[in-house]
Amino acid sequence: MRNINRLISGYNFNPGSVSRIKYIVIHYVGGLSGAQANCKYFAGGNRNASAHYFVDHNGEIWQCVEDANIAWHCGAKSYKHGECRNANSIGIELCVKKRNTASQGATDKDWYFEDATVEAAAELTRYLMDKYGVPADHVIRHYDVTGKICPNPYVYNTTVHTWDEFKRLISGGAASAGSAEKKLYRVRKRWEDAAGQLGAFESLENAKKACIAGYNVYDWNGKAVYSAFAGNEQQTAAGGAESVIWAFLTGKGLNAYAAAGLMGNLFAESGLKADNLQNSFNTRLEMTDAEYTAAVDSGSYTNFVRDSAGYGLAQWTYYSRKQALYDYAKAAGASIGGLNMQLAFLWQELQGYKGVISALMAATSVRAASDAVLTGYEKPADQSEAVKQRRAAYGQEYYDRYAGAGAGGNTEQGKTEAAQVPFKVKVDITDLRIRTGAGTDFEKTGKYTGVGVFTIVEVKAGEGSAAGWGLLKAYEENKDGWVSLDYCTRL
Repeated sequence: MRNINRLISGYNFNPGSVSRIKYIVIHYVGGLSGAQANCKYFAGGNRNASAHYFVDHNGEIWQCVEDANIAWHCGAKSYKHGECRNANSIGIELCVKKRNTASQGATDKDWYFEDATVEAAAELTRYLMDKYGVPADHVIRHYDVTGKICPNPYVYNTTVHTWDEFKRLISGGAASAGSAEKKLYRVRKRWEDAAGQLGAFESLENAKKACIAGYNVYDWNGKAVYSAFAGNEQQTAAGGAESVIWAFLTGKGLNAYAAAGLMGNLFAESGLKADNLQNSFNTRLEMTDAEYTAAVDSGSYTNFVRDSAGYGLAQWTYYSRKQALYDYAKAAGASIGGLNMQLAFLWQELQGYKGVISALMAATSVRAASDAVLTGYEKPADQSEAVKQRRAAYGQEYYDRYAGAGAGGNTEQGKTEAAQVPFKVKVDITDLRIRTGAGTDFEKTGKYTGVGVFTIVEVKAGEGSAAGWGLLKAYEENKDGWVSLDYCTRL
């Protein structure tokens, strides 16, 4: 059994004994924060809820209520299950990630578990089953107890990891100690940057899917085996695709604002992966990005033009644009997933968007360039203010990384409008959480803004919000009231 970290809360439980334990109930945390952060939250005061264990995205296990004591994890006014209650069960919360973090609804179907989380949770569950004599049919979901959509991925079962798989894992005997550490592929900027890890996966293909520009996939020995790039072209760990794209765009005469604004949109579309196949088509066609690319290149897949699958840097989808991309690649003798080929095609295609090119050439801010690309070139169905802010925020990261104060202008001049404070925002949802700090790794205050207009007096980057976190004026003195700007519209 792997190490169990302990941060035992003095709150949020009733005293009990281990003789009470008959069930193990599996949950998900319903947000993007990690195991340690959740333990700190429940150890910080009376929260009227708790669980015994939290399993992190990277497989770390944290305990915050002693097994003997009764945590408050599955209580309700009415129950589906005839016997399981807080008083006779142990609660295990699994940390979770989400494809689209703009919405964090309980019924959204894009919540998913990392491989490392599932493996560690299964190992912990087997350990507790053996320790307390809990049979496999007494390992159940929160959903089975009360009907709550929890754990979401194990209720809808639309992602790689399903409830049936988990039940098989806990019924298949104990895993060998240390197996996860030996076999997991880890997505990091550098091997030494464990704190910035995006995920850990048993499957190399899943690790590649999670690897965004600037990150690498490392095997269990710390060797880089993949970097976010395209086709058969090689990429060094330093710089990678994004540095190639930046050099190409600025080499075409775009200033730093324009290059960054365009790159922010490409990142939103594809993660800067030139061989990126629209996620839903990976499942529909039963192909990985690499397999799809190879099949198009070889001619064994003949429906590239008409399959309506988004592909490449700009997620070209419409048949006439995919035909033009395909013809360009063939004429160049290049892979359909080749980065340099796609950049050349992108630039050629942009020349037909006169208004976009004019806006890029005249851009005086990242936001202006980003909006021009979003509304005039990419043209997604959702062109809301929140989407504009999010894409501009992506672009700002590239501006700060490659331009800064000495290469294309003063950094402050390039910041999006959302960073200039104070400013007012409109909130149209009733349940926008207020947190004690700038990020989902900070504790929830237990309060919500409600619908209304609010003044933001400071903006910071932080986990879980592409547009950043805003400090509400009412919390300015202690700086302990922050909201995600992804859910706010600037006035």
